Amino acid sequence: MRALLRDRSYRLLLVGQTLSAFGDYAMFLAFAVWVKVLTGSNAKAGLAILPFVLPSLVGPALGVYVDRFPRRRIMIITDLAAALALLPLLAVHDAGDIWLIYVASFLLGLATVVYEAARAGLLVSMLAEDDLGDANGLLQSTSQGMRLLAPLAGAGLFAAFGGPAVALLDAATFVVSAVFLLAVHAPAIDRADGEHGFWVELRAGVSHIAHTADLRRLTVATAFVTLAAGVMEVAIFALIDQGLHRPPEFLGVLSTAQGVGAVIGGVVVGATMRKIGEFPTIAWSLVAIGVGVGLLAWATLAIVLVSAVAIGIAVSFYNVAFVTLIQRRTDVTMQGRVMSAVEAVFTVPYAASIAAGAILISVVSFRTIYLVQAVMFLAIAGYLTVTARDRLKRPTPSPGRRRRRARGRSSSRDGRALVAPPQRSEDPRPTP
Repeated sequence: MRALLRDRSYRLLLVGQTLSAFGDYAMFLAFAVWVKVLTGSNAKAGLAILPFVLPSLVGPALGVYVDRFPRRRIMIITDLAAALALLPLLAVHDAGDIWLIYVASFLLGLATVVYEAARAGLLVSMLAEDDLGDANGLLQSTSQGMRLLAPLAGAGLFAAFGGPAVALLDAATFVVSAVFLLAVHAPAIDRADGEHGFWVELRAGVSHIAHTADLRRLTVATAFVTLAAGVMEVAIFALIDQGLHRPPEFLGVLSTAQGVGAVIGGVVVGATMRKIGEFPTIAWSLVAIGVGVGLLAWATLAIVLVSAVAIGIAVSFYNVAFVTLIQRRTDVTMQGRVMSAVEAVFTVPYAASIAAGAILISVVSFRTIYLVQAVMFLAIAGYLTVTARDRLKRPTPSPGRRRRRARGRSSSRDGRALVAPPQRSEDPRPTP
């Protein structure tokens, strides 16, 4: 990990992402709390996250274009566009304006789909394959670690100056992230240039998932994970209100507790994956999430705080292992399409579960919801363990990477398009 931190470009990316995450977590908290304060509705507050996930439905189409252009440039443009998308929130004053909050949530979701697809490819092109786990872990740790400060800061800023102040903070962090990205050096890679056509490139990304056994199994499992997790976006307000008897702003405290766990998980997950592999890491993280979610049904402050920390650790393990597995099993030229296609598979069940949660929370106790979710998480962990026994170890590189390694070149720095197009570079400057 020390060698990774000596990479100047990675350090710049890490710092920019950390600052941006601070603004994002403050803003995400403000979205829900803002709607809750303006309307008094738990359901409407929970639905504030729904527009954010909807753009993932068109993620595979966006991923095709991400793979055609320099990833660093795409990330810079996306950061600046996201900053502009937040400015209309300055006009939100009463319940009649909450549609602006939903629109801003949607635009930030759109920016996130594009940005994360581009970042996955940028990391694979910048780093050696063995560094991806630690790189993703540090990004997860610092980003999620912003929950230690951002939710409380966001809640305080919201209480003192209102939602527009939080929106300005988040917009500023997007601009700062773009400035840091300007100094990142990315090596030259081959990219798809569109000569095969949109639909051919789109099918190539989806086909890669369908024909790669470990990615296919994990994608199916994670679709059910998101089906269970979406309801939590709504149930959390009932837990705070009816179970803990706290104001909506207490969501900031729970987010901070989960951030503590996220920091711990992000730091140690790389070493864990090297020891037991990605699939066991994912399976055990689901067991921990299931236990933690089940304990939330008791709704006592001490248990909820401890559970939030445990869930934060487990979620970091799950996210990092999942992203690393995709990166290691996908060629650099297809990272955008594959990553966004996977996200799209998750969006339908996640969006459906948020909508269902908004209905269920009016007729079903939050305790019942959490207990059912816990059973689902444990069942998914069992599914992965039973159906993926042949993958309960560190996965081997894809055949294309083995061929490149045999020729004595780094698989993470030698991309190939479907049919080699004229070479274009992410950045003409050499990697330091």
